Amino acid sequence: MSYIIASIVEVFTNNVAQGVSSISVVAIAVVCLLQYVVYTWKLNAIHKENEEYQRNISAVEEELNEVQSDRAMTLIENHILREFVTQSEFDQAIELLLKRYVPSLREGFGIYLDEMGGQFKLRESRGITKNSKAVYEIDEHLLKKLHTENIIILRGKKLRESKIYACIHDQDKPRVRKLILMAVYENDNISGIFLTTDLYPKGVDEQQQIKLAKRLLICVSRNIVKNQDFENHRFELRVTREQLELRSLADQQFKTPVKMLEEFLDRLRQFTESGRAGLFLSTPEEEERCKAIVQCGITLQTGVKARWREHEIKLVQIGLTSGENTSLSGDQLDKHGIRSLIGSSLVSPLVTNRKRIGAICLSRQDSQPYDERSLRLISWASQFLSNTLLKVLSHATIERQAKQDGLTGLVNRRSFDEFIEDEFNRAQSMQMACSLVLIDLDHFKAVNDTYGHQAGDEVLRRVAQILKDRITEIRSSDNVIAARYGGEELAILLPDIGLAGTERIAEVIRHSIESAVIEFNETRIPVTASIGISTYSQHTMENVESLVAAADNALYQAKAEGRNRVCSLTSSTV
Repeated sequence: MSYIIASIVEVFTNNVAQGVSSISVVAIAVVCLLQYVVYTWKLNAIHKENEEYQRNISAVEEELNEVQSDRAMTLIENHILREFVTQSEFDQAIELLLKRYVPSLREGFGIYLDEMGGQFKLRESRGITKNSKAVYEIDEHLLKKLHTENIIILRGKKLRESKIYACIHDQDKPRVRKLILMAVYENDNISGIFLTTDLYPKGVDEQQQIKLAKRLLICVSRNIVKNQDFENHRFELRVTREQLELRSLADQQFKTPVKMLEEFLDRLRQFTESGRAGLFLSTPEEEERCKAIVQCGITLQTGVKARWREHEIKLVQIGLTSGENTSLSGDQLDKHGIRSLIGSSLVSPLVTNRKRIGAICLSRQDSQPYDERSLRLISWASQFLSNTLLKVLSHATIERQAKQDGLTGLVNRRSFDEFIEDEFNRAQSMQMACSLVLIDLDHFKAVNDTYGHQAGDEVLRRVAQILKDRITEIRSSDNVIAARYGGEELAILLPDIGLAGTERIAEVIRHSIESAVIEFNETRIPVTASIGISTYSQHTMENVESLVAAADNALYQAKAEGRNRVCSLTSSTV
């Protein structure tokens, strides 16, 4: 501006000096000023146009970037959805989605929780500790917020004070800088929740990530709900089929009711992928005290087997005390002093007339908690057995009485012949040991003649009790059977026990009979026994008769050598 004014002054001075009139000079100055004003106005207009143009370019560029970003997000979304819907298995689809949100197991983890009866149970996970909880508690205010916002991001103090954070295993907590909750809906109700430690894709603005997650949830929810309906239908069919199969076992004919219970329990064990299964009944004195009636499952070494049974008794006591299905694993087992052997367990009480009469106990070495199907099956099984067990036991009692000798309470001869036939065939097919002990009371006719037949009966009862007591001390076999073989002759069948072990057991029995104090009508009756033993040999024994004949010959040898001794045809006098 100062330059223009100086130029006008210079023009004015020059024109005055040349004799040009002042009016002309003023006119020229006005014209110059007007030209300058017009020029300035046009210049400003051009500047404004340029600025508007730049703004338009920036807006177009921003819109283009947004379109490109949306297009990229749409491509990502479409790609995920294509992968998701092509999965035939529901769990595989969830696992695939979790892999997207948790590409690196070192940096974070992801969980999918199923809503079941008001509880959120672990369905699928990626990157979490094996001993994590099976049920996660969600804060009530977070559930309400999820109903309106679909996605919640917890950080800092809000994260650390939340119930959901408390459910996360201590080993996983260091990786949680933030926790994202994403709700899956079915008819406006939350049917599941994704928990992740980060959003997808990485490196993108968080708002864009949230926007993509919401769009994915809308599409994924439909597929998840559809798959859940299919899975639920298939789940119900499978549970029903397995229940019917268990029920059919109870209708089949077995040699004994106990055999039926064994088959029933073993099938339940297989369905629930358990290592061991046991049926326990409470003692009349106290509900929490119980003993095993039927046990089945994987074969355990002697020391491990005894320890496992101790743990089972403790688990059953816990279940009976709670009065409801009790599932324990990981830290929960550790709190009860159950470590290393059993990784997870499931106990369901048997209740009749509001009284706990026993429990079913499932256990396995795997630390993974039992799933919903296992809970359903054991609940049904315990209810079914609660209604039928008393009937089964009454049948077992009648059958046991039918197989017992009325005087001694030992197995009678007819039943013993069946047992020895079965055990001999098993030993023959599996090339296992099987031994027979025949016991004959010395000079028993003299006892009857001297003290009377009632005294003889008392002697037989007392000797039978000695056999029962000694059998309870034999830990190497659960199938030891003692029988009244005939008259004053008794027999013991020892499956899985060889000659040396049988000789030791027979000598203990002989000594116990000799040292027993047997009185009748205040008169002491001295009693001794001669014992013959035989052990199955694949080279010399083709049938049960040869095993019995060998024991009988050994018994004859013991009597011939002076009585009150143990003999076998392959050993010298003990």
